[in-house]
Amino acid sequence: MFAWEDLPASVVVFGPGVIGLELGQALSRLGVRVRVFGVSGSLGPLTDPVIRAYAASTFNDEFYLDPNARVTEMERDGDQVVVTYLDREGRSVTERFDYALAATGREPNVRGLGLENTGLALDQRGVPLFDAQTLQCGNAPVFIAGDANNILPLLHEAADEGKAAGENAASYPQVKPLARRAPLAVVFSDPQIAMVGQCYADLAEGHFVTGRVSFEDQGRSRVMLKNRGLMHVYADKATGCFLGAEWTGPRAENIAHLLAWSYQQGLTIGQMLAMPFYHPVVMEWTPPSETASMCQSGKCVEAQPHRRGRHHERYYSWDRSSQERVTGARRE
Repeated sequence: MFAWEDLPASVVVFGPGVIGLELGQALSRLGVRVRVFGVSGSLGPLTDPVIRAYAASTFNDEFYLDPNARVTEMERDGDQVVVTYLDREGRSVTERFDYALAATGREPNVRGLGLENTGLALDQRGVPLFDAQTLQCGNAPVFIAGDANNILPLLHEAADEGKAAGENAASYPQVKPLARRAPLAVVFSDPQIAMVGQCYADLAEGHFVTGRVSFEDQGRSRVMLKNRGLMHVYADKATGCFLGAEWTGPRAENIAHLLAWSYQQGLTIGQMLAMPFYHPVVMEWTPPSETASMCQSGKCVEAQPHRRGRHHERYYSWDRSSQERVTGARRE
């Protein structure tokens, strides 16, 4: 599609992952009629069903998106693609598109390397079986990194893996596990999508609490006319340690780095809240100022503005005995 000299009138996108969302929204904003279909209900890197539903609703305000689509027929007719699907109300719809964009993932391109002649054990895709910690293929002096192993097909992860694989190859047979950085994923849509730390799907039920942050009434976001977004922050119920977050909203790429650094340092919610936040910025809305007390009460509550600016500080606490929020403000 990057070789197009003119924009098509219509494009159907299969796969609402990172690439599908970014390109689908971009084409829609350029005036192209876009439909984005998924099959598993997934949306970008999101695993939290509440955040995923909010993001899907937001994107549907711009273009048709169905993360769990039911496509019943697809064929080529001349220079167009004809797709029949059941819409969200269960009605059968047939539409014609100039192009179909398959953003459904990719497999490591190892065909033609002759790996079957190496004696290495291969999986069904022809990729050598390997240790995800050391990147070593069996007991051989062979290491696999980056998109070829398809663990985390991200540039910064591939760079770390390449360095670790090279070091292990140089020191073979002494190998050591890769020290991975904090998990971090960003989708450059509008609003952006981000995930940091442990995702919701990997958290142990009953051992974490969730802080909810809405960007809809947040001051800086409203001034920028970007006040669309919802965030869930996860904290360990026993220790108060920050476990991760999933969200969609403005400046997610910036917030994601602050939270990733906090996660990698093993900070608690209380330690994160002790850091400075200038007013007015989008980041003062996170991390939610009530998450620290949530870890004591086990409650899931909606966060209120957390400000540590020059003019005033607002703080919140949770009265466990009365289960009522106590609010105070102090002038500096």
